[in-house]
Amino acid sequence: MTDQQDATPDRDLIARTLGGDGSAYGILVGRFQRKIFRVAYSIVRDAVEADSVTQDTFVQAYTSLAKYEARAEFETWLTRIAINRSRDVLRRRRFVSLFSAPAEDEDRDSVFEAVDERPDQERQISSSQLRVAIERAESKLSAQQKIIFRLRHYEDLSLEDIAGHLGLRAGTVRAHLFRAVHKIRKELAGWHDRDQGNNHEDPLL
Repeated sequence: MTDQQDATPDRDLIARTLGGDGSAYGILVGRFQRKIFRVAYSIVRDAVEADSVTQDTFVQAYTSLAKYEARAEFETWLTRIAINRSRDVLRRRRFVSLFSAPAEDEDRDSVFEAVDERPDQERQISSSQLRVAIERAESKLSAQQKIIFRLRHYEDLSLEDIAGHLGLRAGTVRAHLFRAVHKIRKELAGWHDRDQGNNHEDPLL
């Protein structure tokens, strides 16, 4: 792939793809693959499933390319597809969980296993405990709140970008995010006290 090909505008690559140039779509995939993977991973929190979502996103985009309207940036269009595919993964997980026995304290052993008591490892334990606590708190969110929270805090998207990707008003996104953060902070209310009395900054700020 040459620098000249890399600089080709998205709209020209789309036109070439629709004209039968398969290599043009390969350039688009290479251009946005990492971004789409990050978005998918920020929602599904699993590398294998995020990779599957990424592949499905580009397959769906390719088969629907004739329907793409340039009113939205191609990257925005791709991201919307990735978010929808990621939602499918979350829905499938919920469906499977209905027929699976709940695993109580699933990550307890891995979090509290014995380790050397050196300061750096203590910090690793603290970080691991917080990660597990946040993930459990996230499970209490609605599907929409969870997606918005993850896009904001893991992918670091602006409220305006999230609104564009989800087809919502920025004010609606802000309200969902406020409620999500409020719920998670409520779930984490006693976490600092349990963490050996250490003084930590608010993990959601």
